[in-house]
Amino acid sequence: MDAKKIRLDVTALAVSFVLLSILVVASIVAPAATTDTLNGIRVWICSALGFYFLLIIILCLAMVIWFGASKYGCIRLGKEKPAYSTYGWAAMIFCASMGTSILYWSAIEWVYYIQWPPFGYEALSSEALEIAVPYSFFHWGFPAWSVYAAGTIPLAYRYYVRKKEGLTLQAVCSGVIPGSTEGLLSRVINIVFIVGILGGLTITYGTGIPMLANNLANSIGTSETFMAYALLIGLTTLTFATSTYIGIEKGMQNLSRMTTWFSLALCLIFLMGSPLFSLSNTFQSLGIMADKFAIMLTYLDPIRGGGFPQDWTVFYWAWWVGLAPWMWIFIAKISKGRTVRSVVGGVVVAGSIGSFLFFGTISNYGLHAHISGAIDIVQTMSDHGVSQIISELSLSLPLGRAVLALWFISGFLLLVTTMDSATYTLAEASTIGLKVGEDPSRNLRLFWAVMLAVAPLCLLYAGQSIPGGTPLGGLQAMLIITAVPVSVTILFAMVAAYRWFTEDFGRYTKEEILAGAEPARDRKSVV
Repeated sequence: MDAKKIRLDVTALAVSFVLLSILVVASIVAPAATTDTLNGIRVWICSALGFYFLLIIILCLAMVIWFGASKYGCIRLGKEKPAYSTYGWAAMIFCASMGTSILYWSAIEWVYYIQWPPFGYEALSSEALEIAVPYSFFHWGFPAWSVYAAGTIPLAYRYYVRKKEGLTLQAVCSGVIPGSTEGLLSRVINIVFIVGILGGLTITYGTGIPMLANNLANSIGTSETFMAYALLIGLTTLTFATSTYIGIEKGMQNLSRMTTWFSLALCLIFLMGSPLFSLSNTFQSLGIMADKFAIMLTYLDPIRGGGFPQDWTVFYWAWWVGLAPWMWIFIAKISKGRTVRSVVGGVVVAGSIGSFLFFGTISNYGLHAHISGAIDIVQTMSDHGVSQIISELSLSLPLGRAVLALWFISGFLLLVTTMDSATYTLAEASTIGLKVGEDPSRNLRLFWAVMLAVAPLCLLYAGQSIPGGTPLGGLQAMLIITAVPVSVTILFAMVAAYRWFTEDFGRYTKEEILAGAEPARDRKSVV
C-alpha cells in the first residue's frame, strides 16, 4: 500500500464528528426541542417530497430490471473468481443490511398497520388485517432492495472494471460530474454520507439494545437499566471489533453464516407456532402485494389525506435511500468476480425472499395470536411498549424462554454483523486512494468500532435520565434529512451506469460479453 496515495479524508472526518457531536449534545440537553424541530423538517420532507421519493424508487426498480435483463447483466465485475461462496456472500449482504431491524419490525410493524391502515380502511377491520402483512412485504421487498443494487453495481463497475481508485459515495458521481472525487464537492458528499450513516447506526443501536435488554429481563430476570444497556453495547462492540480486525473472510463471513442459521431456526419455530395460518396468509399476502403493487408504488393518498403513505412508504423509501451508500460500498467490496446479473439476483431477489421469510413467519404468528385472542397485542403495545410485544410472542410458544434466548442470540448476532459491515464501510469511505485488493487499515477499523459505541451510549443514558426525553427521535429525523442529498447521488449513479455500460460494451453482443470481451471505451476516459 502506497502511503503517499492512501490517506485519510481528515476534513470530512472532522466536520462529520463536529456535526454529529452538536446533534448528540442538542438531543441530550434539549431532547424535546431538538426532536420537534428535526421531526418538523422530516414531516415536511415526507409530505412535500413524497412524489420525488416514490419516483426515485420506481427508477431504481426500472434500472435493476435493465441491469438483470439486458446483455449488460453478463458483465463480470473483475476477472477474478468470487472471493466468497454464494451462500456466504448472500448471508453477508442480508445480515449487514437488515440487522436487528428485521427482527424488531417483523414482530410489531403489522400492529401499526391494523390500527392505522391504508386506503381508508377502518382500524382493526378485516381489510386492515388482510393488508398488514402484504404492506410489510412491499416495504421490505423488491423496492427497498433495488435501491441497494442500483448504486452497488455502478460503484463496483467503476472499481473493478474501470480500475478507478476509491470505494466512496463521491466515486459514483464521477460519471456525471468529472473531478467530483476531489476538492470541496468530494468533502461535502463524504460529510453527508458519514453523518447519515453514523446517525442511522446510532438509531440501530438505540432500538436494538433495548429490545435485547427486554429479552434478557423476560428470560433470566435482569434489569432494563442503563448499566444493562452499557454492558450489551460493550459486548457488541468487542465482538464486532474483533471480527472487523480479523477481516471479512474470517470474521464477517463466518459471523454471517452463523447468524443466518440462528435466524432460520427462529423463523422455523415461529412458523410451527401457527403453520397453517402462516403459510396460508403468506401465500395470500404475496398475491395481494402483487395485485396492488402498482398502487402501493404510486400511493400518496392526496384525496383522503390519511397520511399513511407519508408516515410509512415515503418514510421507508427515504430511510433506505439514506442508508444506501453504506450498503453500496460494502456489497461492492465483497462482489468482485460476480456478474452484474448475479448481483441483482443476490441483492434484490435473495434479499427480498429473506425479508418475506421473517415477516411471513413472525408477523403472521403475531397476527394469528391477535385474531385468536391468545394475546392482546394492541393493549400490550399501549401499556408496555413494543419490546414487550416481542417478549410475549416468544414466551407464548412452547419452551418460550428458550425461544426468547434464541431471539436474543439472533438479534445480538444481527446487530454485530450490521456494525461489522458499517465499520468496514466507514473505514473505506475515510480512506483516499484505496485500490482494488487493498483494505483500510486495521487501526482505522478499530477506531470506527469504538466511535460507533459512543453516541448510542450517550443517547440511551439521556433517554433514561431525562424525564420525557426522546433523544433518538432527532437522529431518526436527521437520517431522513440527509436522504435528500443522497438521493441525488442515486440519480448520478444510474446515469453513470448507463453511460459506462453503453460506452464500454455497447458495441458487443451478449455472446461476446460472455466470452470475455474487453471494455471498448475511449482510453482517454478518466471517470
